[in-house]
Amino acid sequence: MTKFGLSYGWLAARRRVREMVLPIVTTATGAFLVVIVFGMSAGIQAQSASLGHADEIGRAVILIAITVLLVGVVEVAVATTRTIAHRTRELGVLGATGVPRRPVIAALLVEPAVAAILGAVAGVVLAVVAAVVLGALGLVPTGVSAAGVGFGAAIAIAVSILAALATSIVPTWNAASRPPIRSLSTGG
Repeated sequence: MTKFGLSYGWLAARRRVREMVLPIVTTATGAFLVVIVFGMSAGIQAQSASLGHADEIGRAVILIAITVLLVGVVEVAVATTRTIAHRTRELGVLGATGVPRRPVIAALLVEPAVAAILGAVAGVVLAVVAAVVLGALGLVPTGVSAAGVGFGAAIAIAVSILAALATSIVPTWNAASRPPIRSLSTGG
């Protein structure tokens, strides 16, 4: 039954792709920054060593990059809440026709997962292209580490997906748990 919920969620996400643009762009921006920061982390640490606080500066730069990524993920959660608010009657119909809670939750979680994946992958691709171009043009004197870019890409994608699902589960659970008559009669 969950498989049908995922299929329904995929169709709904495809239909609502315009509403997902802002969360995708915000997540892509955060992912881009995370990948670039991790790719340049060796150079940042080398430069900050001359200031005498290499470890603190390195941790601060990574913390800022991950914070920006999490801001993008929060935008995904806000978009999920907005989506659920617009779909209350639809959720009421699903509940009234006997669709169990699990497929409804699966359907509602598809959209934030898709937005997080698309945003993270787009940000990673742009960051890799930027790193290659910056390195080829010699605009980054300390260089861009391929290992750092790879590690940053893995972190950006994993954190985006996990955080988007974690922040979207509560509004999704609440919406799927609402009595159908309430969703149908009051719209929320």
